[in-house]
Amino acid sequence: MDIPDIAQRPWLLLPGTLCTAFVFDGFLDDLGVPTAHRMAVALDRPSVADYQSDFKDLPADSIVCGFSLGAIVAAQYADRIKPHQLILFGLNPHADDPRKEQSRRDLERDVIEMGGAAALKLRPMQIHGQQPDKTRDAIYAMAEASSQLITAQTALALNRPSALPALARSTMPVLSLTGTLDQSAPPSQGIAAAEAAPRGTFRELDGLGHFALIEDPAACAMAVKQLMDAA
Repeated sequence: MDIPDIAQRPWLLLPGTLCTAFVFDGFLDDLGVPTAHRMAVALDRPSVADYQSDFKDLPADSIVCGFSLGAIVAAQYADRIKPHQLILFGLNPHADDPRKEQSRRDLERDVIEMGGAAALKLRPMQIHGQQPDKTRDAIYAMAEASSQLITAQTALALNRPSALPALARSTMPVLSLTGTLDQSAPPSQGIAAAEAAPRGTFRELDGLGHFALIEDPAACAMAVKQLMDAA
């Protein structure tokens, strides 16, 4: 698949916790995808089952792309949708670890009390790439803009089942991409997702972390193009 073909397709985008569709912008700009071809799903509902309408009547030529919590939601629907391609960045396909509940609840409380940016500033983040300060500022800006979604997103993260069964029943190509330095969703989790999907492929993003899409959007775009060309 060449760049013009990628650019001509409709993209359904699912951002992560305290993220907006901005997380995909640099990546899609590098692929040449026009703004008019991008449709974002707000993670504003507390259950995976609440997102059925977002995938209804999905065009067969579309590309579904999710990041982090958005990748989790997209992966949960892998056996119920038939887009041209499913692309998952920073995916943890497993049910949530119960040991994370308290930290998730603490983040939810802080976001409600002080806003998304201030809450994240209390929590050290490992940022990689050539412009870490710019990346960090973008993350804070997205968190502030999406603060009102934190209660639904916390419930969504806590209550999700494993996505591996849905991935195992998928029929479309599934691309799983993870930064080699991703501590939130390590490469082993992205590998598990790709291995579960009959047409799954995994690619490491060298030297990048959980926010690889912002840390180096050009590298993410190149990796996706190479995987699609090889398919």
